[in-house]
Amino acid sequence: MNKFKRFAAVLLATVLAFSLAACGGATNNQTTSDSGTGAADEMVIGISGSISTLDINQEAGILNYYIGAIVNEGLVAIDNDGKPIPGLAESWETEDYATWTFHLRTDAKFSDGTPVTAEDIIWSIERAQDPTRSPGVSIYFPDYIQTIEKIDDTTLQATLDGAHPSFIWAISNVGGLFVSPKAWGESAASIGSPQDLLMGSGPYKVTSFEPGSHVSLSAQDYWWGGQPEIQNIRFDFIADDATRLLAFSGGNIDFALNIPVEQSEQWQNVGGASVTFYPDRSYYGLTLDPTVAPFDNEHVRRAVAYAMNAAGVVDSILQGHATVATAITPPEQFASAISVDEAKSLLADVTHYTFNMDKAREEFALANVEPFDTTIFYPDSFQNVGKASLVLADSLRELGINVQVTEIPLDQWLTEVGNGEQGIAWMIYLATTAEPQEIAVWLLDGTGPGYNPANFTDAEIAGLMAHVFSVPAADGIDDLIKAHDLAQEQAYYVPVWWGQSAVAWNDRIDVTNFNSYTMLSENWPQHFTFVQ
Repeated sequence: MNKFKRFAAVLLATVLAFSLAACGGATNNQTTSDSGTGAADEMVIGISGSISTLDINQEAGILNYYIGAIVNEGLVAIDNDGKPIPGLAESWETEDYATWTFHLRTDAKFSDGTPVTAEDIIWSIERAQDPTRSPGVSIYFPDYIQTIEKIDDTTLQATLDGAHPSFIWAISNVGGLFVSPKAWGESAASIGSPQDLLMGSGPYKVTSFEPGSHVSLSAQDYWWGGQPEIQNIRFDFIADDATRLLAFSGGNIDFALNIPVEQSEQWQNVGGASVTFYPDRSYYGLTLDPTVAPFDNEHVRRAVAYAMNAAGVVDSILQGHATVATAITPPEQFASAISVDEAKSLLADVTHYTFNMDKAREEFALANVEPFDTTIFYPDSFQNVGKASLVLADSLRELGINVQVTEIPLDQWLTEVGNGEQGIAWMIYLATTAEPQEIAVWLLDGTGPGYNPANFTDAEIAGLMAHVFSVPAADGIDDLIKAHDLAQEQAYYVPVWWGQSAVAWNDRIDVTNFNSYTMLSENWPQHFTFVQ
């Protein structure tokens, strides 16, 4: 379980680092590409983040994943609904989730025309497991793999130390496997650098990379899936959101990810622009640590839960571009196992405390504690979280709880998550995999302090989660929901909102079925077309 806890922590750090840039808090060392408007067959994507290397094994940031998703394949890929589909493996089977057999494509080739071999895949798996060669992914790549064997030229067999249904995600290119040629990888001076770039078997190849400026890609000639319509793609790194909006207005970028909510109207007003919001599978909520007095008192925790006006925050601060959360895990995270509508129905029934100051007063009275002072810290790149903290502080003041709301640097906030010193804290999490239990794997690990950010201990929750990990995702949904219910009934967590993100595009392109899985899915440029 520790391995998965570290996995969650790493994802939290990388996702929030991207969110820092997306919120306009990036440093000013990034510039736009000077190449101007894209060519007729080139789509230009404006990104407010940047990367120092293309190699996900070294730097597992979300931008690296967007690029890697169309350059390096795994044994498995995901579709636009987050479900696993064939990648380099045409098919696979397992009877006990401990022994897995993968049947490889015979027509898969790297962008230099050389065939993908079983040896390349084994080498790439071994590289992912190596902390020296892969500090970005090794910390969460499965440590339960006992052997990976080549049965014949088109068959691989993985033997695990027990039943691990979630292994299917680990060997995908939204997990930790990005297959490169063994011979090329061993001879490259620095994989992912501007000199060596990347070598993969996906639909695109990288043609140029200038850190802090741009990445250019073009369709490769040998992809087994055929030639994509969008032949050329360029990611431009633009630190300042006002500058990015100006580039969009001038036609220098065609598509923009993560535009600020407060700027969405300005983007919409650009001639020919389209702006759409979508659930991004992010969770924002309070963590109440029962190892810190007086939050060891369940009535204090429930009083805080009742005092959090989540609907008011969503309506006034987030301008309606979020959903009041009834649980930790957003419904879209369940899409690979059950329908989103079914997930919404299940999550609506999970114990949660709707804003009610009368009930907050009742709970605080039952707590039988003296009025007290506490502090809520929030990361400087999440100003809406700071505003939500002030809303809560106003409510808690009516109970006799004096809250000091304090902004701190993002990196400091990250290091202090779950440190056992804060009775009340924010949890911000953006899921990147399609596993229904991704967020819960950390937040609902009931083993005890240090295993979850609330530092709670609950044997029943720990048992439920152990079962969730031992069965296929669809078979573990009931126990996963029950674990949510038990933790939230004790008010270890107070869900506040599930987030949304916004994208914008100009009238040179059309975008279809864009959602939180799109940029991680197989051949995601298929959802973009040039307008004739």
